[in-house]
Amino acid sequence: MKKSFPLHGVIGLLLLILSEFFHLKKVEPFYSWFYCFAWWSYILFIDAIIYRLKSNSLLINRRKEFFLLIPWSVFIWLIFEAANLSLENWYYINLPNSIVERWLGYAIAYGTVLPGIFETMGLLETLGLFKNASIKKTLISQGGHQVLIALGTLCIISSIVIPQYFFPLIWVGFIFLLEPLLYRFGGKSLLKDLEEGNPRKIYLLLIAGLICGFLWEFWNFWALSRWVYTVPFFEEVKAFEMPLLGFLGFPPFAVQVYVMYNLISLFRSGRGWEESTYQLNTEKKTRPLTAVLISILIVAFSILIFKAIDLKTVDSYYPRLKDAYWIGPEYQKELPRVGIATLDDLILKTKGKKERDELALRLLIPKEKLIQWVEKAQLVNVMGLGVENLRFLEPAGIHSISALAEQDPDMLYEKMIQNFPGRPIPHKEKMKLWVREARKVRRSVEIVPYRSSELKE
Repeated sequence: MKKSFPLHGVIGLLLLILSEFFHLKKVEPFYSWFYCFAWWSYILFIDAIIYRLKSNSLLINRRKEFFLLIPWSVFIWLIFEAANLSLENWYYINLPNSIVERWLGYAIAYGTVLPGIFETMGLLETLGLFKNASIKKTLISQGGHQVLIALGTLCIISSIVIPQYFFPLIWVGFIFLLEPLLYRFGGKSLLKDLEEGNPRKIYLLLIAGLICGFLWEFWNFWALSRWVYTVPFFEEVKAFEMPLLGFLGFPPFAVQVYVMYNLISLFRSGRGWEESTYQLNTEKKTRPLTAVLISILIVAFSILIFKAIDLKTVDSYYPRLKDAYWIGPEYQKELPRVGIATLDDLILKTKGKKERDELALRLLIPKEKLIQWVEKAQLVNVMGLGVENLRFLEPAGIHSISALAEQDPDMLYEKMIQNFPGRPIPHKEKMKLWVREARKVRRSVEIVPYRSSELKE
Protein backbone atom coordinates (compact mmCIF):
# COMPACT_ATOMS: atom_id res chain seq x y z
CA MET A 1 0.00 0.00 0.00
CA LYS A 2 1.41 3.36 -1.02
CA LYS A 3 1.74 5.97 1.70
CA SER A 4 0.95 9.68 1.46
CA PHE A 5 3.65 12.04 0.31
CA PRO A 6 5.80 12.92 3.37
CA LEU A 7 5.94 16.45 4.72
CA HIS A 8 9.71 16.69 4.33
CA GLY A 9 9.27 16.17 0.60
CA VAL A 10 6.83 19.08 0.38
CA ILE A 11 9.26 21.22 2.40
CA GLY A 12 12.12 20.17 0.11
CA LEU A 13 10.23 21.06 -3.06
CA LEU A 14 9.05 24.43 -1.73
CA LEU A 15 12.51 25.24 -0.41
CA LEU A 16 14.07 24.41 -3.78
CA ILE A 17 11.64 26.70 -5.61
CA LEU A 18 12.09 29.50 -3.06
CA SER A 19 15.87 29.21 -3.06
CA GLU A 20 15.93 29.48 -6.87
CA PHE A 21 13.67 32.55 -6.77
CA PHE A 22 15.43 34.36 -3.93
CA HIS A 23 18.84 33.55 -5.35
CA LEU A 24 17.93 35.32 -8.58
CA LYS A 25 16.72 38.26 -6.49
CA LYS A 26 19.98 38.19 -4.49
CA VAL A 27 18.14 37.79 -1.21
CA GLU A 28 20.23 36.48 1.67
CA PRO A 29 20.89 33.83 2.86
CA PHE A 30 19.74 32.21 -0.38
CA TYR A 31 22.12 34.26 -2.50
CA SER A 32 25.27 33.18 -0.65
CA TRP A 33 24.08 29.69 0.34
CA PHE A 34 22.19 28.72 -2.81
CA TYR A 35 24.17 25.55 -3.50
CA CYS A 36 23.51 24.15 -0.02
CA PHE A 37 19.81 25.04 -0.14
CA ALA A 38 19.44 23.41 -3.56
CA TRP A 39 21.13 20.14 -2.60
CA TRP A 40 19.42 19.58 0.72
CA SER A 41 16.07 20.44 -0.87
CA TYR A 42 16.75 17.85 -3.56
CA ILE A 43 17.73 15.19 -1.01
CA LEU A 44 14.55 15.75 1.03
CA PHE A 45 12.37 15.68 -2.09
CA ILE A 46 13.90 12.52 -3.56
CA ASP A 47 13.69 10.70 -0.24
CA ALA A 48 9.98 11.56 -0.05
CA ILE A 49 9.38 10.25 -3.58
CA ILE A 50 11.06 6.96 -2.65
CA TYR A 51 8.88 6.65 0.45
CA ARG A 52 5.75 7.43 -1.56
CA LEU A 53 6.61 4.71 -4.08
CA LYS A 54 7.60 1.87 -1.76
CA SER A 55 6.80 2.93 1.84
CA ASN A 56 10.42 2.70 2.85
CA SER A 57 13.06 5.41 2.62
CA LEU A 58 16.41 6.27 4.10
CA LEU A 59 15.27 9.32 6.08
CA ILE A 60 12.06 7.79 7.47
CA ASN A 61 12.94 4.12 7.99
CA ARG A 62 16.72 4.32 8.45
CA ARG A 63 17.01 7.76 9.97
CA LYS A 64 20.06 6.95 12.10
CA GLU A 65 21.89 5.76 8.99
CA PHE A 66 20.84 8.91 7.11
CA PHE A 67 22.35 11.21 9.73
CA LEU A 68 25.40 8.97 10.05
CA LEU A 69 26.05 9.44 6.32
CA ILE A 70 26.55 13.19 6.77
CA PRO A 71 29.81 13.27 8.81
CA TRP A 72 31.20 10.36 6.80
CA SER A 73 30.29 12.24 3.63
CA VAL A 74 32.37 15.19 4.86
CA PHE A 75 35.24 12.87 5.75
CA ILE A 76 35.24 11.03 2.43
CA TRP A 77 35.00 14.18 0.32
CA LEU A 78 37.84 15.77 2.28
CA ILE A 79 40.07 12.92 1.11
CA PHE A 80 39.59 14.29 -2.41
CA GLU A 81 40.05 17.86 -1.20
CA ALA A 82 43.37 16.73 0.30
CA ALA A 83 44.30 15.17 -3.04
CA ASN A 84 43.38 18.41 -4.80
CA LEU A 85 46.09 20.21 -2.84
CA SER A 86 48.41 18.42 -5.25
CA LEU A 87 46.07 18.03 -8.24
CA GLU A 88 44.99 21.71 -8.23
CA ASN A 89 42.08 20.79 -10.51
CA TRP A 90 39.58 23.16 -8.88
CA TYR A 91 39.53 26.22 -6.65
CA TYR A 92 36.86 28.19 -4.79
CA ILE A 93 35.75 31.75 -5.44
CA ASN A 94 33.54 34.30 -3.66
CA LEU A 95 33.59 32.45 -0.37
CA PRO A 96 32.37 34.08 2.87
CA ASN A 97 34.95 36.21 4.66
CA SER A 98 33.93 34.83 8.06
CA ILE A 99 35.80 31.64 8.91
CA VAL A 100 32.83 30.41 10.96
CA GLU A 101 30.42 30.86 8.04
CA ARG A 102 32.94 29.45 5.58
CA TRP A 103 33.70 26.31 7.56
CA LEU A 104 30.04 25.75 8.31
CA GLY A 105 29.47 26.03 4.56
CA TYR A 106 32.15 23.41 3.88
CA ALA A 107 30.53 20.98 6.30
CA ILE A 108 26.98 21.51 5.02
CA ALA A 109 27.98 21.30 1.36
CA TYR A 110 30.31 18.31 1.69
CA GLY A 111 27.72 16.54 3.84
CA THR A 112 25.44 16.27 0.79
CA VAL A 113 27.77 14.09 -1.29
CA LEU A 114 26.85 10.62 0.03
CA PRO A 115 23.16 11.35 0.74
CA GLY A 116 22.78 12.91 -2.72
CA ILE A 117 24.33 9.97 -4.57
CA PHE A 118 22.70 7.26 -2.46
CA GLU A 119 19.22 8.83 -2.55
CA THR A 120 19.50 9.20 -6.32
CA MET A 121 20.58 5.59 -6.66
CA GLY A 122 17.72 4.55 -4.36
CA LEU A 123 15.20 6.34 -6.56
CA LEU A 124 16.53 4.66 -9.72
CA GLU A 125 16.37 1.31 -7.95
CA THR A 126 12.81 1.97 -6.76
CA LEU A 127 11.77 2.84 -10.32
CA GLY A 128 12.99 -0.60 -11.43
CA LEU A 129 15.87 0.60 -13.60
CA PHE A 130 18.11 -2.29 -14.74
CA LYS A 131 15.87 -4.70 -12.80
CA ASN A 132 16.62 -7.60 -15.12
CA ALA A 133 20.22 -6.72 -15.92
CA SER A 134 22.61 -9.64 -16.01
CA ILE A 135 26.01 -10.48 -17.39
CA LYS A 136 28.15 -13.56 -17.65
CA LYS A 137 29.34 -14.61 -14.20
CA THR A 138 32.85 -13.28 -13.73
CA LEU A 139 35.17 -14.83 -11.17
CA ILE A 140 38.35 -12.91 -10.42
CA SER A 141 41.13 -15.01 -8.93
CA GLN A 142 43.12 -14.17 -5.83
CA GLY A 143 45.95 -13.14 -8.09
CA GLY A 144 43.53 -10.87 -9.94
CA HIS A 145 42.59 -9.26 -6.64
CA GLN A 146 46.25 -8.52 -5.94
CA VAL A 147 46.58 -6.96 -9.37
CA LEU A 148 43.56 -4.74 -8.65
CA ILE A 149 45.06 -3.60 -5.33
CA ALA A 150 48.35 -2.79 -7.05
CA LEU A 151 46.50 -0.96 -9.83
CA GLY A 152 44.47 1.07 -7.33
CA THR A 153 47.60 2.01 -5.41
CA LEU A 154 49.32 3.04 -8.64
CA CYS A 155 46.32 5.14 -9.70
CA ILE A 156 46.21 7.07 -6.42
CA ILE A 157 49.95 7.64 -6.14
CA SER A 158 50.48 8.61 -9.78
CA SER A 159 47.54 11.05 -9.73
CA ILE A 160 49.05 12.86 -6.75
CA VAL A 161 52.74 12.66 -7.70
CA ILE A 162 52.29 13.44 -11.42
CA PRO A 163 48.94 15.25 -11.44
CA GLN A 164 49.41 17.04 -14.76
CA TYR A 165 49.01 13.78 -16.69
CA PHE A 166 47.42 11.29 -14.30
CA PHE A 167 44.88 13.47 -12.43
CA PRO A 168 41.81 11.49 -13.71
CA LEU A 169 43.01 8.33 -11.97
CA ILE A 170 42.09 9.70 -8.54
CA TRP A 171 38.44 9.10 -9.46
CA VAL A 172 38.87 5.34 -9.91
CA GLY A 173 41.82 4.40 -7.70
CA PHE A 174 39.91 3.58 -4.53
CA ILE A 175 37.59 1.23 -6.42
CA PHE A 176 40.48 -1.02 -7.43
CA LEU A 177 42.23 -0.66 -4.08
CA LEU A 178 39.31 -1.34 -1.74
CA GLU A 179 37.00 -3.75 -3.58
CA PRO A 180 39.31 -6.78 -3.18
CA LEU A 181 39.56 -6.00 0.55
CA LEU A 182 35.78 -5.85 0.88
CA TYR A 183 35.50 -9.16 -0.94
CA ARG A 184 38.14 -10.82 1.22
CA PHE A 185 36.74 -9.66 4.57
CA GLY A 186 33.08 -10.32 3.79
CA GLY A 187 31.89 -6.78 3.18
CA LYS A 188 29.29 -5.69 0.66
CA SER A 189 31.29 -6.10 -2.53
CA LEU A 190 30.65 -5.22 -6.16
CA LEU A 191 33.12 -7.95 -7.11
CA LYS A 192 30.70 -10.43 -5.54
CA ASP A 193 27.93 -8.97 -7.68
CA LEU A 194 30.05 -9.53 -10.80
CA GLU A 195 30.82 -13.03 -9.62
CA GLU A 196 27.08 -13.66 -9.47
CA GLY A 197 26.47 -12.05 -12.87
CA ASN A 198 24.49 -9.19 -11.32
CA PRO A 199 25.76 -5.77 -12.51
CA ARG A 200 22.65 -3.83 -11.46
CA LYS A 201 24.22 -2.02 -8.51
CA ILE A 202 27.12 -0.87 -10.66
CA TYR A 203 24.79 0.38 -13.39
CA LEU A 204 22.62 2.23 -10.85
CA LEU A 205 25.65 3.90 -9.30
CA LEU A 206 27.02 4.95 -12.67
CA ILE A 207 23.73 6.58 -13.69
CA ALA A 208 23.29 8.15 -10.24
CA GLY A 209 26.78 9.60 -10.51
CA LEU A 210 25.99 11.12 -13.89
CA ILE A 211 22.73 12.65 -12.62
CA CYS A 212 24.38 14.05 -9.49
CA GLY A 213 27.31 15.30 -11.57
CA PHE A 214 24.93 17.27 -13.77
CA LEU A 215 23.18 18.72 -10.70
CA TRP A 216 26.50 19.54 -8.99
CA GLU A 217 27.64 21.51 -12.01
CA PHE A 218 24.24 23.06 -12.76
CA TRP A 219 23.69 24.41 -9.26
CA ASN A 220 27.33 25.35 -8.83
CA PHE A 221 27.25 27.40 -12.04
CA TRP A 222 24.56 29.73 -10.65
CA ALA A 223 25.92 29.91 -7.12
CA LEU A 224 27.72 32.95 -5.74
CA SER A 225 30.23 30.89 -3.78
CA ARG A 226 31.36 28.15 -6.14
CA TRP A 227 34.25 26.17 -7.54
CA VAL A 228 36.06 26.71 -10.83
CA TYR A 229 38.10 24.09 -12.69
CA THR A 230 41.63 24.37 -13.98
CA VAL A 231 41.87 20.93 -15.56
CA PRO A 232 44.83 20.51 -17.94
CA PHE A 233 44.14 19.99 -21.66
CA PHE A 234 40.33 20.27 -21.46
CA GLU A 235 39.61 23.94 -20.77
CA GLU A 236 38.15 24.95 -24.13
CA VAL A 237 34.86 22.99 -24.25
CA LYS A 238 32.73 23.29 -21.12
CA ALA A 239 29.26 22.54 -19.83
CA PHE A 240 28.65 24.98 -16.96
CA GLU A 241 32.04 25.22 -15.17
CA MET A 242 33.06 21.64 -15.99
CA PRO A 243 35.15 20.72 -19.05
CA LEU A 244 32.87 18.45 -21.07
CA LEU A 245 35.04 15.34 -20.79
CA GLY A 246 35.15 15.88 -17.02
CA PHE A 247 31.58 14.59 -16.76
CA LEU A 248 33.01 11.13 -17.43
CA GLY A 249 34.49 11.24 -13.93
CA PHE A 250 31.17 11.46 -12.10
CA PRO A 251 29.91 7.90 -12.77
CA PRO A 252 33.04 6.15 -11.41
CA PHE A 253 33.15 8.66 -8.55
CA ALA A 254 29.72 7.43 -7.42
CA VAL A 255 30.97 3.85 -7.52
CA GLN A 256 34.08 4.89 -5.62
CA VAL A 257 32.32 6.59 -2.70
CA TYR A 258 29.94 3.63 -2.46
CA VAL A 259 32.94 1.33 -2.12
CA MET A 260 34.60 3.64 0.41
CA TYR A 261 31.48 3.73 2.57
CA ASN A 262 31.15 -0.04 2.36
CA LEU A 263 34.65 -0.24 3.85
CA ILE A 264 33.47 1.92 6.74
CA SER A 265 30.44 -0.38 7.17
CA LEU A 266 32.82 -3.33 7.40
CA PHE A 267 33.97 -1.96 10.77
CA ARG A 268 30.33 -1.74 11.87
CA SER A 269 29.79 -5.50 11.50
CA GLY A 270 28.46 -4.98 7.99
CA ARG A 271 25.69 -2.53 8.92
CA GLY A 272 25.01 0.09 6.27
CA TRP A 273 22.47 2.48 4.83
CA GLU A 274 20.77 0.07 2.41
CA GLU A 275 17.66 -1.92 3.24
CA SER A 276 19.63 -5.15 2.93
CA THR A 277 22.31 -4.14 5.43
CA TYR A 278 20.98 -1.64 7.95
CA GLN A 279 19.70 -4.34 10.32
CA LEU A 280 22.69 -6.67 10.02
CA ASN A 281 24.23 -7.75 13.33
CA THR A 282 22.26 -5.20 15.35
CA GLU A 283 23.29 -6.98 18.53
CA LYS A 284 26.91 -5.94 17.89
CA LYS A 285 27.16 -2.37 19.09
CA THR A 286 30.00 0.03 18.45
CA ARG A 287 31.85 0.58 21.71
CA PRO A 288 31.49 4.12 23.13
CA LEU A 289 35.27 4.60 23.23
CA THR A 290 35.53 3.61 19.56
CA ALA A 291 32.75 6.04 18.63
CA VAL A 292 34.46 8.85 20.54
CA LEU A 293 37.84 8.15 18.93
CA ILE A 294 36.30 8.05 15.45
CA SER A 295 34.48 11.33 16.11
CA ILE A 296 37.74 12.94 17.20
CA LEU A 297 39.42 11.59 14.06
CA ILE A 298 36.75 13.05 11.76
CA VAL A 299 36.79 16.43 13.51
CA ALA A 300 40.60 16.64 13.58
CA PHE A 301 40.91 15.62 9.93
CA SER A 302 38.18 18.08 8.95
CA ILE A 303 39.88 20.98 10.75
CA LEU A 304 43.23 20.11 9.17
CA ILE A 305 41.84 19.99 5.63
CA PHE A 306 39.56 22.99 6.14
CA LYS A 307 42.67 25.01 7.03
CA ALA A 308 44.49 23.64 3.99
CA ILE A 309 41.53 24.53 1.75
CA ASP A 310 41.55 28.08 3.12
CA LEU A 311 45.27 28.40 2.47
CA LYS A 312 45.52 26.82 -0.97
CA THR A 313 42.16 26.10 -2.62
CA VAL A 314 40.22 29.24 -1.76
CA ASP A 315 41.18 31.83 -4.37
CA SER A 316 38.90 34.72 -3.47
CA TYR A 317 36.42 35.92 -0.90
CA TYR A 318 33.20 37.76 -1.66
CA PRO A 319 34.33 41.37 -2.19
CA ARG A 320 32.88 43.79 0.34
CA LEU A 321 32.80 47.54 0.12
CA LYS A 322 35.30 47.82 2.96
CA ASP A 323 37.69 45.54 1.03
CA ALA A 324 37.78 47.96 -1.92
CA TYR A 325 41.14 49.50 -1.09
CA TRP A 326 40.96 51.77 -4.16
CA ILE A 327 38.07 53.64 -2.52
CA GLY A 328 39.22 55.91 0.30
CA PRO A 329 37.94 55.15 3.83
CA GLU A 330 36.01 58.41 3.96
CA TYR A 331 34.09 57.45 0.81
CA GLN A 332 33.53 53.89 2.04
CA LYS A 333 31.65 55.46 4.95
CA GLU A 334 29.82 57.92 2.70
CA LEU A 335 28.62 55.49 0.00
CA PRO A 336 26.06 53.67 2.22
CA ARG A 337 24.49 57.05 2.98
CA VAL A 338 23.70 57.47 -0.72
CA GLY A 339 22.25 53.96 -1.06
CA ILE A 340 25.39 52.03 -2.02
CA ALA A 341 26.20 49.36 0.57
CA THR A 342 28.03 46.86 -1.65
CA LEU A 343 30.22 46.79 -4.74
CA ASP A 344 27.28 45.25 -6.61
CA ASP A 345 25.25 48.33 -5.70
CA LEU A 346 28.03 50.53 -7.02
CA ILE A 347 27.99 48.72 -10.36
CA LEU A 348 24.20 48.61 -10.69
CA LYS A 349 23.66 52.27 -9.78
CA THR A 350 26.27 53.64 -12.18
CA LYS A 351 25.23 51.94 -15.41
CA GLY A 352 24.27 55.15 -17.19
CA LYS A 353 26.20 58.38 -17.66
CA LYS A 354 23.48 60.34 -15.89
CA GLU A 355 23.66 58.12 -12.81
CA ARG A 356 27.45 58.37 -12.75
CA ASP A 357 27.36 62.15 -13.03
CA GLU A 358 24.79 62.45 -10.24
CA LEU A 359 26.71 60.16 -7.91
CA ALA A 360 30.01 61.95 -8.58
CA LEU A 361 28.29 65.24 -7.78
CA ARG A 362 26.76 63.93 -4.55
CA LEU A 363 30.13 62.58 -3.42
CA LEU A 364 31.96 65.71 -4.61
CA ILE A 365 34.52 63.68 -6.54
CA PRO A 366 35.77 63.91 -10.16
CA LYS A 367 33.89 61.74 -12.65
CA GLU A 368 37.11 59.97 -13.65
CA LYS A 369 37.67 58.84 -10.05
CA LEU A 370 34.17 57.33 -9.88
CA ILE A 371 34.65 55.54 -13.20
CA GLN A 372 37.90 54.06 -11.92
CA TRP A 373 36.09 52.81 -8.83
CA VAL A 374 33.41 51.14 -10.93
CA GLU A 375 35.85 49.60 -13.38
CA LYS A 376 37.77 47.93 -10.57
CA ALA A 377 34.53 46.80 -8.92
CA GLN A 378 33.54 45.17 -12.22
CA LEU A 379 36.97 43.61 -12.57
CA VAL A 380 36.98 41.87 -9.19
CA ASN A 381 33.71 40.14 -10.18
CA VAL A 382 35.18 38.55 -13.32
CA MET A 383 35.28 34.79 -12.66
CA GLY A 384 35.51 35.56 -8.94
CA LEU A 385 38.86 37.25 -9.47
CA GLY A 386 38.50 39.04 -6.15
CA VAL A 387 40.26 41.87 -4.41
CA GLU A 388 43.22 39.64 -3.54
CA ASN A 389 44.11 38.95 -7.17
CA LEU A 390 43.50 42.53 -8.30
CA ARG A 391 46.58 43.48 -6.32
CA PHE A 392 48.61 41.21 -8.61
CA LEU A 393 47.10 42.65 -11.79
CA GLU A 394 47.41 46.35 -11.05
CA PRO A 395 51.24 46.51 -11.37
CA ALA A 396 50.78 45.04 -14.87
CA GLY A 397 48.56 48.00 -15.77
CA ILE A 398 45.27 46.10 -15.53
CA HIS A 399 42.57 48.22 -13.92
CA SER A 400 39.48 47.24 -15.93
CA ILE A 401 37.77 44.37 -17.71
CA SER A 402 38.77 45.80 -21.08
CA ALA A 403 42.42 45.93 -20.08
CA LEU A 404 42.31 42.33 -18.87
CA ALA A 405 40.55 41.17 -22.05
CA GLU A 406 43.41 42.52 -24.15
CA GLN A 407 46.05 40.47 -22.35
CA ASP A 408 47.87 37.41 -23.58
CA PRO A 409 47.77 34.97 -20.59
CA ASP A 410 51.29 33.66 -21.18
CA MET A 411 52.75 37.15 -21.34
CA LEU A 412 50.69 38.23 -18.34
CA TYR A 413 52.08 35.31 -16.37
CA GLU A 414 55.62 36.37 -17.25
CA LYS A 415 54.84 39.92 -16.11
CA MET A 416 53.63 38.53 -12.80
CA ILE A 417 56.87 36.63 -12.28
CA GLN A 418 58.85 39.80 -12.99
CA ASN A 419 56.67 42.03 -10.82
CA PHE A 420 56.61 39.65 -7.84
CA PRO A 421 59.95 37.78 -7.83
CA GLY A 422 60.09 34.97 -5.30
CA ARG A 423 56.44 35.36 -4.32
CA PRO A 424 53.62 32.88 -5.03
CA ILE A 425 51.47 34.20 -7.84
CA PRO A 426 48.21 33.00 -9.44
CA HIS A 427 48.56 29.99 -11.72
CA LYS A 428 48.71 30.49 -15.44
CA GLU A 429 45.54 28.40 -15.84
CA LYS A 430 43.63 30.89 -13.66
CA MET A 431 44.90 33.77 -15.77
CA LYS A 432 43.65 32.01 -18.90
CA LEU A 433 40.22 31.73 -17.30
CA TRP A 434 40.24 35.39 -16.26
CA VAL A 435 41.22 36.61 -19.71
CA ARG A 436 38.70 34.33 -21.43
CA GLU A 437 35.91 35.48 -19.13
CA ALA A 438 36.88 39.15 -19.50
CA ARG A 439 36.64 38.81 -23.27
CA LYS A 440 33.25 37.14 -22.93
CA VAL A 441 31.96 39.85 -20.59
CA ARG A 442 33.25 42.60 -22.85
CA ARG A 443 31.35 41.09 -25.78
CA SER A 444 28.07 40.36 -24.04
CA VAL A 445 27.59 42.72 -21.09
CA GLU A 446 27.55 46.47 -20.85
CA ILE A 447 30.52 47.60 -18.81
CA VAL A 448 31.29 51.10 -17.64
CA PRO A 449 33.63 52.53 -20.28
CA TYR A 450 36.66 54.55 -19.38
CA ARG A 451 36.09 56.89 -22.27
CA SER A 452 38.29 59.91 -22.60
CA SER A 453 35.44 61.76 -24.31
CA GLU A 454 33.23 61.30 -21.26
CA LEU A 455 35.95 62.41 -18.87
CA LYS A 456 36.65 65.58 -20.87
CA GLU A 457 33.08 66.85 -20.66
